Amino acid sequence: MSATAASWFYRMPEKEPYLLAERVNGTFWEARLGGVWLQVVKADPPFRMEGTYNGAQIALEWEPNKWLRVSSAPASAGLANALANIVRRRPSLRYQTPSGDTVWEWWLQGADKRWQELQGKPAYRSPVRLDRPS
Repeated sequence: MSATAASWFYRMPEKEPYLLAERVNGTFWEARLGGVWLQVVKADPPFRMEGTYNGAQIALEWEPNKWLRVSSAPASAGLANALANIVRRRPSLRYQTPSGDTVWEWWLQGADKRWQELQGKPAYRSPVRLDRPS
């Protein structure tokens, strides 16, 4: 099954966990990220998948055509860059959680509101707005 982000992020994907996992994993593998393995934790919006990337723990969460979040521990800029290529847009935000995960978020709408939420919570460390010129 050939898959792109258009089949699971830019429109509503199927809600069958097996098919969703095949579609999302296939998208990463076609982007030459063979080290990604994700399993479905939640098969309805917001969708959530957890797994590994080259031994690092990762999580992928999204609401179709609204926002997408990937977290990894340790941080994996390579994964975030690859995901930016997959969805064909730069991430909007990056920050660290209290548990030490690094999180990248892509927002199609509502990035300003989310940015304000992050800045108002000291638990989120090192927030960076990535979709604006420096």
